Amino acid sequence: MLFFSYSYAYAQEEEKYQFGIKAGVNYATLFGKDAFPESDRKVGYSFGVYTNYKLSHNFKIQPEIIWSLQGEETENKTRYNISYINIPIMLKWLKDRYYFELGPQLGVLTIHSNSSVPHDIRLDNFDTFDLLINVGLGYEVAEDWNIGIRYSHGLTNLVNGLDLKNSVFYIGFSYRIH
Repeated sequence: MLFFSYSYAYAQEEEKYQFGIKAGVNYATLFGKDAFPESDRKVGYSFGVYTNYKLSHNFKIQPEIIWSLQGEETENKTRYNISYINIPIMLKWLKDRYYFELGPQLGVLTIHSNSSVPHDIRLDNFDTFDLLINVGLGYEVAEDWNIGIRYSHGLTNLVNGLDLKNSVFYIGFSYRIH
């Protein structure tokens, strides 16, 4: 009897923790007084892992580690390819099969390329860290599968001395492994 009680308690505790993978498409641009006025959103992609912890019946906290290709593209096809390892910590509110999420995100710069940008407007010396605030919503389409959208709004400048921040719309899928 004691064994079954322990097994039940352990199973209940495991339900509090979940982890999985996620991937999606980004629509990114740079905004601020020093952004290109004729720029357009750059299509990129992202993928990574997440874990979440159930705080209550309707709330979870979900840290993630996501590699993300961002940047912008201008009308004459000059591009900034900027990639980050993003670490969002999302508070998720669940209602039936829907969720709403909100939380901060720290981005760590991994790559920035501006090879197609003319020298007179080329940006160098990107800051290593980027701080953003995220808001999103999603839907559980099947057991263990979710689809979601998220907007990330930059709070810090990407280049020292310039008013230039990230703006990223994301749409993607996640799959819960456990």
